Amino acid sequence: MIFCPSKNLPKSFESIQALRAIAALSVALFHFSMKMEDVSIDYPLLHCFKAGFGGVDLFFIISGFIITHTNLSKVNRPHQLVPYLKKRFGRIYSVYWLLFLAASAVLLGLNAFAPSLKWLSYSFNPVEVAKALTLFPNHDSVLPVTWTLSYEIYFYVLFGLLIASRYLSIIPIAILIATTLNGLVSLAGQPNLFGFRLHAFLLSPFNLEFCFGVVAYLLTRRYTFKISPVVMGIATGVFLLTGEWVDPSEIWLRIWGFGLPATVILLGLVQREIAGKFYIPSWLLKLGDASYILYLIHIPGIMILTQALMILGFSQYVVVANFLLLGAMAWFSWQLHYYIERPLLHWINYRRSKPLPPPTAQSEPIYFESPLVSTELHTK
Repeated sequence: MIFCPSKNLPKSFESIQALRAIAALSVALFHFSMKMEDVSIDYPLLHCFKAGFGGVDLFFIISGFIITHTNLSKVNRPHQLVPYLKKRFGRIYSVYWLLFLAASAVLLGLNAFAPSLKWLSYSFNPVEVAKALTLFPNHDSVLPVTWTLSYEIYFYVLFGLLIASRYLSIIPIAILIATTLNGLVSLAGQPNLFGFRLHAFLLSPFNLEFCFGVVAYLLTRRYTFKISPVVMGIATGVFLLTGEWVDPSEIWLRIWGFGLPATVILLGLVQREIAGKFYIPSWLLKLGDASYILYLIHIPGIMILTQALMILGFSQYVVVANFLLLGAMAWFSWQLHYYIERPLLHWINYRRSKPLPPPTAQSEPIYFESPLVSTELHTK
């Protein structure tokens, strides 16, 4: 790795857009493989996707990178706090609420017309629905992947403190120190130093991955990274092997096995883009645009199709049908992004100001990503 002064950074990064698409596909393929394991269908190709849950860790790192890139100039400018929160929360909640309502209607319809079938179970308890709609930590949602959105909201709020006042940086720093100390004593087999209600969320090791993204951006802003293909290959190998050795619930092992290699991969790709040595096909950029929607809808789609085919006696077609479904959901996600999500976000952020601009190769990312799941694809 060689350092030299950085050139001017682009407003947006196509390499980040591509990583968003890869992360969403990885998570979807992981859940696909887990569902096939759940219904006792052994398909050797699916074993290649065991590291797919690391797409969540990649999403968190991307989020830290992009939020810092797009909002660093707002730090210590409190008048920018409301526009910042409006834009960030609008991106998370607007489409999520629409898809939550749509998924709830589909699930209620399936349960009404075929109550004996085992669809994705959800109680629709009013308290749980309220927690799901607000993305309160440890909620239960009809879209199971949304536990990660709670972490996104948490990170947005912490970054918002820096926008409100640089003196409030003491709060994120204290959280980072407490998280690290809890991790160290945990590795030593001792009880947490800081144990309280929601401490597992507020002091989660996942917070470190957002920090990895922040540091990656600050380094990119200051230096041009020349990371050799060998180092990139090693990082990719460690990432893939982590999927073989680490359980999704082993968060600290995920941080080092997924988080650090993903940071190296991100830096390497960004450096190549800045140097003009990185080509990305347009379909991958479009999938990056649609990654949030694909991320939210893929679990119900996989579960409903698989369950229906198994009940109808077409188990031999389940794998092929789900591969086709993933392709269809990717296309459908792009359509929803282009015709619903994009105009909706423009209305929220720019109403009464200017017409909707044409689509670009890169838009600001929307994250979320995938749960730590059991073989039933439910959150733990």
